[in-house]
Amino acid sequence: MKFTTSLALLSALATSTAQILVPPGPVKGPNTLVFKQIGGIPNNECLTFTNSGEIVQAACAWTHADRQVTPGKILGTDVLIVQRGFAAPFRGDLVGKTACVAFNETTFRAEDCSRNDLLFVRFDVGNGRIQANGAPVCLSGYDSKAFVKIDIGLQRCSQFTVTAVAPTRP
Repeated sequence: MKFTTSLALLSALATSTAQILVPPGPVKGPNTLVFKQIGGIPNNECLTFTNSGEIVQAACAWTHADRQVTPGKILGTDVLIVQRGFAAPFRGDLVGKTACVAFNETTFRAEDCSRNDLLFVRFDVGNGRIQANGAPVCLSGYDSKAFVKIDIGLQRCSQFTVTAVAPTRP
């Protein structure tokens, strides 16, 4: 009996420890969105996720999963959950995982939502900005190849409008 009780206690401790160390998956909000940059590249002003998880601007297409994100939460923190799926040759670390938009100290891109070493990104409905949680970093436009740029300091943030769409299967 002592042995069984000890195993049950160890099992309970291991389960509660795992719950502390591994963040739960994101909880999706009710709307899947497509983001369109105000003043973006004409005819290519919607945000799109490439095979490698980078964010570029492309033509708006409401039914393409690579253009869709769903606002949600992880442990109360606002996140943007990427709708598209990823393939091993490009982003093997995201195959079968839920991807969120995150700041990796260089840019915003799709990353595994279960990582706890990144700053996740949110959409601020009040000012139309896409910005990092807990850091003064926002999307600020795009370069000559249509890759998005960031601004550290929140001085040159782009503004976005959103369109709610039916989620497309990745």
